[in-house]
Amino acid sequence: MNDFASRIERDYPVRRKAQEKERFRIWLVAALREMGYHVELQSNESVLQTGGRVTNVVVGDPEKAKLILTAHYDTPLREILPPLLCPTRPVTYVLYQSLTPILALVVSFLVAFALTFPFNAPFWTLPIFLVLLLGCLAYLKLGPSERNNVNDNTSGVVTLLEVAKSLTPRYRSNVCFVFFDCGAQAGQGAKAFRKKYPATKEKSVIHLDCVGQGDEILFLPSKYSRWNTELLDFINESFADVEKPESKTVFLKTDGLVYYPSDNRAFRYSTAVCAVKKVAGFGRCITPRKTTEIDEENVDLLSRGLCALVMRCG
Repeated sequence: MNDFASRIERDYPVRRKAQEKERFRIWLVAALREMGYHVELQSNESVLQTGGRVTNVVVGDPEKAKLILTAHYDTPLREILPPLLCPTRPVTYVLYQSLTPILALVVSFLVAFALTFPFNAPFWTLPIFLVLLLGCLAYLKLGPSERNNVNDNTSGVVTLLEVAKSLTPRYRSNVCFVFFDCGAQAGQGAKAFRKKYPATKEKSVIHLDCVGQGDEILFLPSKYSRWNTELLDFINESFADVEKPESKTVFLKTDGLVYYPSDNRAFRYSTAVCAVKKVAGFGRCITPRKTTEIDEENVDLLSRGLCALVMRCG
């Protein structure tokens, strides 16, 4: 197992609560400084829904870097239904996501009805229904942490660390690494970073999320990045030069409707990177909870390709 992945999974498997994230950041900053990088913590008071302070880990100078490589380091809430991402099938993704609120409404009503019907007390049905519905909403804030999170997003963090370790000092000024906080809470860390560094609105941002399992590495440029032919050529050339296992492919998707619900959405010139498998009826698909171990071939392929990309952007 990759050394970074082994350490994170052993000592910092869950990074959702403030204390859990702080312990991880202490280790992360120490690891990056040991590699010779200058590291800063960017903290902002967040909106109420994130439950406190947002703290990003920023490595390098975002204003001067030619390329920004990112991943969120926090881990999510355990969702009621198994998480499912369909980057190339947005309608399928939206329909699946809608099942959770529908399920909450239906179950709340059925339980309220079952409690009041035997006592012939219909006037209690609505209050009990509303209380149960509020309980479902409270789950989104107070529910248990997802422990099966090696793909979402330990895999992205490990890959960024491997890129940082592999880059020689000559090329390190070309890139800024950012480890976002609160990626699982509407991308608040990415939005705070964009607000603090307005120049990043015009820079190319490559965001890694769920790259740990799947035989196709999928690059999804935003509608603005699709016009950046220089970046697209650099990506193609960088990964064309990387020796790949026979089972692995890298696909840069520049046409059709795509949707990737991660921190990449905070940036106009972003490119989301994920690892997918093809599932009949769902297209290219990611099931983060089913991943129990990071595929080291994915990490190696991406780290070598991204290093080549950073060198080309110099």
